[in-house]
Amino acid sequence: MEVEGTRIKGIVLMLCASTCFVTMSTLVKALDSSVPLPELMFLRCLLAIPFLFFALVKRGKPLLTKAVPTLLLRSLFGAIAMFSFYYALSNMPLADCVFIGRTQPLILVLAAPFIVGERAPKEAWIAILCGLAGSLFIMRPGLAWSSAAWVALLAAAASAIAHLLVRRLNRCDDPGVIVFNFTLLLALVSGLLCYGSFQAPSLGQWGLIAGISVLASSGQYLLTMAYAHDKAPAIAASSYASVVLSVIYGYLFWDEVPETGTWIGGILIVSGGIWLVYSRIQKGINRSAG
Repeated sequence: MEVEGTRIKGIVLMLCASTCFVTMSTLVKALDSSVPLPELMFLRCLLAIPFLFFALVKRGKPLLTKAVPTLLLRSLFGAIAMFSFYYALSNMPLADCVFIGRTQPLILVLAAPFIVGERAPKEAWIAILCGLAGSLFIMRPGLAWSSAAWVALLAAAASAIAHLLVRRLNRCDDPGVIVFNFTLLLALVSGLLCYGSFQAPSLGQWGLIAGISVLASSGQYLLTMAYAHDKAPAIAASSYASVVLSVIYGYLFWDEVPETGTWIGGILIVSGGIWLVYSRIQKGINRSAG
């Protein structure tokens, strides 16, 4: 049961990470392209670095990862995912962007055997299919596949690979070390990109950027911890809750009124997540009984 408790903890951590990321996405959309993407990425990382640094020092953890090549790959795909997702958020509705992003678990499931040698358990496939079906009910066919939509799909693919590399890094490094190294590298790259064209944000923009930094760093840490507790496909399947949350935020901040299909889709998504948790618990009970 201890192993199964660890798996459930991984799912809960991923749900918390998804909440952080969707809330962060809402703040990014609220900026409405008023801050250039490289500058936004640089400031988001710069604000987080001191806190991540002191957290590692206080815990007596090393500052550098042991698997540098894997970290560089994770940073590359993570940067592509973030830049692409932020661009898509600024050029299409929040819920549409988040929906396209939910193709990420399917891409992850297909890539997992090749990158981390893990196949998806049956319950993860059920949760993923329920999540996709629910997302289709929420969004409904008719989404115009603009260039921003294709960029959102690129973000989903890059994110899937980045998550799998996080799972690989967890085998030899502490989650805090992984997040600190990734944030530091991303700050260096984005800082170079905005060098010479930096524009000081307004007070209101600073407030949004600070919120983005806190939520992004918290989400990255929770996500990294989640992948240390269970197979990557099972953890990724629990991220569909972000679709429901994006619809709620859309209603609260952009007056997007949910329709009947939205509620049906939400039930499907939540049901898939509940099934995933239940089946993982049952598997643990059956193994203990055996």
